[in-house]
Amino acid sequence: MDATQPTPPTGEAPRARRRTSALTIPEQIANRLAAAILNGEFRDGERLREQDLAETHGVSRGPVREALRALERYGLAILLPRRGAYAVGLSLDVIAEAFNARAALAGIAARQLARREAAVARAVVEMEAALASAAELVEEPAGAAHAFQLAIRDTALCIYRYCGAGHIERALTDQVDRSIWGLMWRAQPLDFQTPERRRESLAFWTGILAALRARDEHAAERLLRDDIFNTRDRVLASLAALRGEQPDPALLMRDA
Repeated sequence: MDATQPTPPTGEAPRARRRTSALTIPEQIANRLAAAILNGEFRDGERLREQDLAETHGVSRGPVREALRALERYGLAILLPRRGAYAVGLSLDVIAEAFNARAALAGIAARQLARREAAVARAVVEMEAALASAAELVEEPAGAAHAFQLAIRDTALCIYRYCGAGHIERALTDQVDRSIWGLMWRAQPLDFQTPERRRESLAFWTGILAALRARDEHAAERLLRDDIFNTRDRVLASLAALRGEQPDPALLMRDA
């Protein structure tokens, strides 16, 4: 889930649209540390020692220091002067709340888009191209999970971009670029690991596309919220198995 870029012209091949830029060493270290914090390998408040991390990753302390600053920006670490860096654990409840907030905002964006005739026509064209990329990855091995998620993310960004509400678009894209939401996906894909799961998500998005074509605002909102809730439940199940804990059931809301 990298920085949001405008969608290329629809004549561009789907594969050409996939991001190929390599991560820097600090970014790689930040992603590994984020995954370790999400998995519960580092407890809340545990010291992240620069020298130990440098030796573990075979680098000097400089890249580790940059990685820790990145974690601080994402809310996964606290850097204290003369005391070092400390992990900020994320409870499963906090992660569930992030998904619920995203589902609410994304549902509103889909509903607003369906009401805008000219905008929905442009969004549908771009969504078709993004979903074509996702469809190519459905039957690939488990290693395709991250690439599939990126293609689905690109599809969702079309809705946010054309929904006509700048503050909603900024809130949703900021989650991708500047919050734990985005780092969580870069650090460790926790969903879309199997062809069956990717087929399920693709079916939801095909339905969302059809609802937008028909300008059925209620169906577009419901399907998008359901897809995010499905992802929430699978991410939480993966983390629960790793951590040996469970989220508050009250947070696992569903539309009636």
